Amino acid sequence: MSLLFQAQFPVNMRYQWWHCLYLPREFGRKFKTYLLGSDFIDNELDSGGTQYDKGNFSPIERAIELEEIQIKDYMRHITPDDILYCSDLSFPGFFPNVLYHKRPRKAFAYCHATSINKFDYFENVNYSKWSVETAHSEMFDKVFVGSKYHADKLKWKNVEVVGLPKPPFCTYKEQKIYDVISVARPCVQKVNSMVEDRVNVEWPIVRKECNSWGEYYKFLSQAKILLISAKEDTFNYSIVEAIMNNTIVLAPYRCSYPELLPPEYIWQNVFDLKEKIKYYLDHYNEVPKLLNQELIDKFYDNVTDIMKG
Repeated sequence: MSLLFQAQFPVNMRYQWWHCLYLPREFGRKFKTYLLGSDFIDNELDSGGTQYDKGNFSPIERAIELEEIQIKDYMRHITPDDILYCSDLSFPGFFPNVLYHKRPRKAFAYCHATSINKFDYFENVNYSKWSVETAHSEMFDKVFVGSKYHADKLKWKNVEVVGLPKPPFCTYKEQKIYDVISVARPCVQKVNSMVEDRVNVEWPIVRKECNSWGEYYKFLSQAKILLISAKEDTFNYSIVEAIMNNTIVLAPYRCSYPELLPPEYIWQNVFDLKEKIKYYLDHYNEVPKLLNQELIDKFYDNVTDIMKG
């Protein structure tokens, strides 16, 4: 029995880059794991993704090319006893349809976000994309999500909350030179401009364009507070990364944030947020930087136990 791992296109400075490297390796501790389209992915990883703007989504033509290779690879290697793991239910979009014709013993997928989101990147095809995602979900034995919030939003019968994989990085202990930073992509989903404008009056929110993961993590480590003002969330790796780099995260009382963070780090309104910023800047050295560690520590055990069971 093998675990066939289908990864997304590895864009530099986006999570699917390290998914291609680290998740198959971690799953390899419990399964004989084969990365579908490994030669193609290795070439992309060797190039460092420098041929693509690090801030963009996967290049459409290349992502489709990779998926075509993965499907052929899958058809060559699949046996009735194998297990399939798709690293994202939504992207790429063709692979789940193959399961209708050629199924492994079991098939699983992780769902990081969905188009049930009026701020979604694919808002112009929101309804049709959601219909496709729902149809795809039925091809899998289980669809994994990171939080109860996402499970409740999907309402699919086969959804299982397993938490988040820990991002692979070394923590930094840089001098704290910034009071408040944001690393969110400047779009309606990720940034509430009204909130940030009111915070900016007293504490300028610092943003920095980073050219490598190391530079990004050091930037997180240089801040006392990471401000989250998003109206919708996806998988919240930035929260995990910030806490592990000794930075306090303040997030709104919505989405999955209350599941990831203790209540003292959740803000209810702008007044409450300002009070929390003032308090944590004054008492930064006195308070622990906390996270719901169970959502991180048990990810691989949760996933592998379900896939084996």
